[in-house]
Amino acid sequence: MFSGHGIVYGIVLYGCFFLTFTIRSEAQHIAMGNPSMEGRPGKGIIPAPWFIAAGTPDTQPGILGILQPPSAGNSYIGIHSGKEFLEGFGQELPQSLTPRTTYVLSFDMAFTAYYLYPACYGNLAIYGGNTPGDTAALLWSSGSFTHTDWQRYHAVFSASAAWRYISFWAYPVAPCNKSQFGIALLIDHFSAIDELILPVATATVKPCSCGEVTDGRIVLHTAGGVPPFRYRLNKGAWQADSVFTRLATGPYTGEIIDSHGFGASIDTVVTSPWRNCLVVLPTAFTPNNDGQNDIFRPKVYDDIHDYQLRVYDRWGNLVFASQTPGTGWDGTFRGSPAGAQSYVYICSYTDSRQETHLQKGSVLLLR
Repeated sequence: MFSGHGIVYGIVLYGCFFLTFTIRSEAQHIAMGNPSMEGRPGKGIIPAPWFIAAGTPDTQPGILGILQPPSAGNSYIGIHSGKEFLEGFGQELPQSLTPRTTYVLSFDMAFTAYYLYPACYGNLAIYGGNTPGDTAALLWSSGSFTHTDWQRYHAVFSASAAWRYISFWAYPVAPCNKSQFGIALLIDHFSAIDELILPVATATVKPCSCGEVTDGRIVLHTAGGVPPFRYRLNKGAWQADSVFTRLATGPYTGEIIDSHGFGASIDTVVTSPWRNCLVVLPTAFTPNNDGQNDIFRPKVYDDIHDYQLRVYDRWGNLVFASQTPGTGWDGTFRGSPAGAQSYVYICSYTDSRQETHLQKGSVLLLR
């Protein structure tokens, strides 16, 4: 079966098994009790609601010379096995697995070279069943590993029946020439069991106002996957915010990664409608609600700030004011349609070169 840690992208072939993904409006989410294995360290004991499936699993650290700090919280579980002696632990799930549904479960694991006896490797086998310690169906196996630092694993498996119990075993897959109990592993920091719906990335792009400025913006969106998500652009640093600002024109690759390490990417481009930076105010507008030229506001092809627009009638009355370039005049005054006539505007702003501008002119309101 498949074992992986780090980023895993949309793969539907694991080892020699094709996985079928079931998509529903609400994905199944099965929370594990006490996922960080919090309990008093001790030999042959494990914290509730976990149960001992076989052997004498230990709550670590500090037992039998195991001093590895936890990856999360204050404690974790250690197990070791051999050909004639197996250790395992498990938990009753709050809801049964759904047959023919693919799931992902994440956790941290590490190998220890000495667990009362010398050890050769670690290997975790996950079983589903309907009684405590039942090994009716092998759901997933990590394969042999010997890394002694904590690494994140993402177990992807498909349920063949409505299993209500899940158990975890140190399981021998090859002889060990160091001792008869040569399979040893430490495990911590379980996620929930989530129905596997691979994430899909989309993006909303705001172009640069002009070719000379860097005010482009990309917002990454995610469908599927399991939150919390992280995001990055062009192999940069991961961040929790899906919004990227102050971007120059050019191509970008956006990536997302979910809590189980599954990711998706999308290629997009930040463009610019104008090479040169400028602000243009129209000379007329027609506020008749036909969707065309209904609002008087500037066409801004620059990264401006300190913006103000004021509009006066022929008698010098202020009929409209705005401090946001996107907010324009709809041709009304005090809730009623303004008269069809010429109006005077004064527009001030600071451009991307930090130069102050004052534009004055007239605009004709037509009905």
